[in-house]
Amino acid sequence: MQKINLLGLTLEQLKLKFLEHGLCALDAKRVFPWIHTKLAFSFDIMSDVPLAVRKILKNNYTLARPKCSVLQKSSDGTQKALLEMEDGNSVESVFIPDARRTTVCISTQIGCAVGCKFCHSGTQRFIRNLSSSEIISQIFFWKAEKSITNIVFMGMGEPLLNFENLSNVLSLLLNKKAHNFSRHKITISTSGIIEKAITNLAKFGVKLAISLHASSDEKRSFLMPINNRYPIKMLLAAAEEYRKSSNTSCVTFEYLLLRDFNDTEIDALELARLLKSCNCKVNLIMYNNWPGAPFFGSDENRANEFSRTLLSHNIRTLLRKSKGIDILAACGQLKGKST
Repeated sequence: MQKINLLGLTLEQLKLKFLEHGLCALDAKRVFPWIHTKLAFSFDIMSDVPLAVRKILKNNYTLARPKCSVLQKSSDGTQKALLEMEDGNSVESVFIPDARRTTVCISTQIGCAVGCKFCHSGTQRFIRNLSSSEIISQIFFWKAEKSITNIVFMGMGEPLLNFENLSNVLSLLLNKKAHNFSRHKITISTSGIIEKAITNLAKFGVKLAISLHASSDEKRSFLMPINNRYPIKMLLAAAEEYRKSSNTSCVTFEYLLLRDFNDTEIDALELARLLKSCNCKVNLIMYNNWPGAPFFGSDENRANEFSRTLLSHNIRTLLRKSKGIDILAACGQLKGKST
């Protein structure tokens, strides 16, 4: 019988699992901090857990983490790990150091079903969702040796298409008796899955980043087929609903600058007009090339002009600096391995 991985279970879920094997709520309360605050690799070191209980734990449960098969280091300090799951499939996860913060970029799926034309992950067919244990184990991997201030779910896959497992992970990260992250230090990036997921996400109050990348439905649908289901008008309404119900100050729209496609002065003016009544900010992202990529990125001068145009129309704008480009660890460059 396959052992159950405990890394992704909330305390209440842990109690229910333990009851199935004759253990009690007190056992769960003892084990929980060992997993999430002490990052225990083994049941053997849980000194305040009775030996008889530890034996049951070893027979029925596991604390297994993915194996790191490749670890790459960029010239700018960024690190990228290829993490192999038990079934042989792998995802990439990234550690990004900065002057004021250290951020980890987390994947939620093996492959991606959304199929955005600009994204390397989209060239790998969708295999499956990652379990909550597989998602949070990426954080365990980096946290074992590094201090983490921020977490972004911007890696491989669409987080809101794996909402149940993502919810478990957010509950654990925000739990003061577990990882105790601030909701202001966690960002979920989505291509725009707005049916119920954005509304359901609001209870966690984390930051939301929505991939926009165009100011017209025609261009956005070309880049992102999901726009045919969730066009821009619906997206903007959902963003405002999320902002209000989550009690966050604003929603971020991600905008990838693609040379001669969406980076002209006209595009900037159209984007400013579109967002003029939104309580939002815009992250402008330089396009990061990858093998076989169908686009080219804007040059620095045009990117700066685009940013200035938005700012002149009172749109809060940040021209984001890419990190880890030389090891294909920047935005849109991640791709795992599938069996």
